[in-house]
Amino acid sequence: MKPLDEKASVAKILAKDPASTAFNAYLVEVGYPAESLPLTSWGIDELTLCALFYHTKLDVAKQQLALSALNIQAAGIRNAPSINGELGQSNQKNGDLSPWLYGLSLNIPIETTNKRSIRIEKAEQNVEVARMDLAEITWQLRNQIATDLIAYHQNLAETQLLQQEVTTQESIVRMLEKRVNAGLASSTELSNISLLTLKAKHQLNNKQTESQLLKAKLAADVGLNPENFTAIQIKPLAIENTLMQQATVLEVPLESKVLQQEALLNRIDIRRSIAQYAAAETEIKLQVAQQTPDISLNPGVLFEFGDKIWSLGFSSLLKLFHKDSALVEQAKQLRAIQGAQFEDLQASIIAQVNQLHAHYQSAKQANQQAENSMKAELAQKQKMKKQFESGLIGKLEFAQYSLNTLIAKQQLLTAQFNLLTIANQIENAMQKPIYTDFKLPNSTVTRLSSDE
Repeated sequence: MKPLDEKASVAKILAKDPASTAFNAYLVEVGYPAESLPLTSWGIDELTLCALFYHTKLDVAKQQLALSALNIQAAGIRNAPSINGELGQSNQKNGDLSPWLYGLSLNIPIETTNKRSIRIEKAEQNVEVARMDLAEITWQLRNQIATDLIAYHQNLAETQLLQQEVTTQESIVRMLEKRVNAGLASSTELSNISLLTLKAKHQLNNKQTESQLLKAKLAADVGLNPENFTAIQIKPLAIENTLMQQATVLEVPLESKVLQQEALLNRIDIRRSIAQYAAAETEIKLQVAQQTPDISLNPGVLFEFGDKIWSLGFSSLLKLFHKDSALVEQAKQLRAIQGAQFEDLQASIIAQVNQLHAHYQSAKQANQQAENSMKAELAQKQKMKKQFESGLIGKLEFAQYSLNTLIAKQQLLTAQFNLLTIANQIENAMQKPIYTDFKLPNSTVTRLSSDE
C-alpha cells in the first residue's frame, strides 16, 4: 500500500516557488528566452506558464491521460491458454488394470474477427479524448488568469482615479470650510460635498480591499500560495496599445465569419467531439465483430485405468443462430447521439462567436463615445485653466470643474475595460490567443511540481 502523506502534500504545495531553478529550467524547455531569466515582471504569458508548471488540476488530468494510455495495453492483452489436470482412483481392485486415472488437457482460446485490434483502436481514440480533456483544462487555466488579470488591472486603474477624486474633494471641502467660516458659502453646500467625499473614500477602501482579494485569486490561478505570489511583479497594462492590437484583428471586414471558421477548426471541444464520434464508430465495429463467436481448442491426453486416450475438442458460444443485434443497434444509436451533439456544438459555437462579435462592435461604439466625451472635457478644462490663470474664476471653481474631468476619465476607463473583457471572451470562444504569437506548450509533457 502507498498511503497518502498529508504533511508531505501540504509541504510540497507551500514550497512552490516562482523563482525556483526547476521552473526556470521549464521556461527554457518550452522556448522562453533564457536571457530574460530570472523573470522580473509577469504578464499573461508568464503567469500561464507558471500555472502549467504548478497547478494541481493539470496533474489530475495528466494522471487520467496516463490511465487511458494504459488501457491501450490492456486492450491488446490476448486471452492466455490454460491447462487442466485430472486425477482419479477406482475402488474396484483388479490386478490386470491400473486403479488410477490421469488426465491432462489444454484450453487454447482463439479470438475471431480481429476483436483485439478493434479494442486497441477504441482505446487509442479514448486516449485522444483524454488528451483533449487535458488541453481544455490548460486553456481554462489561461482564460481564468486572463479574466482575473483584467479585473486586477481595472481595479488598479479605478483605485488611482478614486484617489485623485478623494484628493480633489478634500481640497474642495477645505476651501468651502474657509468660505463658510467667512460667511461666503452655505453649510448645505459644504455638507453635500463632504458627503460625496465620504462616499468616494468608502469606494476607495473597497477597491483597495478588492485588490488584495484579486491578487490572492491570481495566486490560486497559477498554483501558488499568496505568500510566494507576493514576490511576483505584475507587468503594467498599456490598455490603449492593447485595444489597438485587438482592433487590428477584430475590426477586419467579414471578421465574424473568419472567427467562426477558426473557432470550428480550433475549438478543443470540437476536436474532442470528433474523437468521441470515432470511438462510437469503433464500438459499432466491436459489437459487429462480437457477433462472431470465439473458439476454444481443447487438446488433451487421458490415462484411464490402463487405457491411453487422446482427444481434441473445441467450444464456442452459440451465437450463430442467436445474434445480439440489440447491442449493435445500441452502438449505432450512441454514434447517432454523438453526431447530433457534434452538430449542436457547432451551431452553438457559431451563435456564440456571432453574439460576441456583435457585442464587441457595440462596446467599440460606447468606447468611442467615451473618448469623444473625454476629449471634450479636456478641451473645456483647458479653457477653465486659462480663465483661472487670468483670474476670471477662483481656485474653488476650477477644482470643482476638475471633478467633471475625473468622471469622464472613469467613464472612459469603464468602456475600455469592457472592451478588453469582451475581447477576452472572444478569445475564450476561439480557445486561442487571437492577437499575440503566444502558443500554449504541449501540456502532456509539462512537468509539474510532483515531478521535481
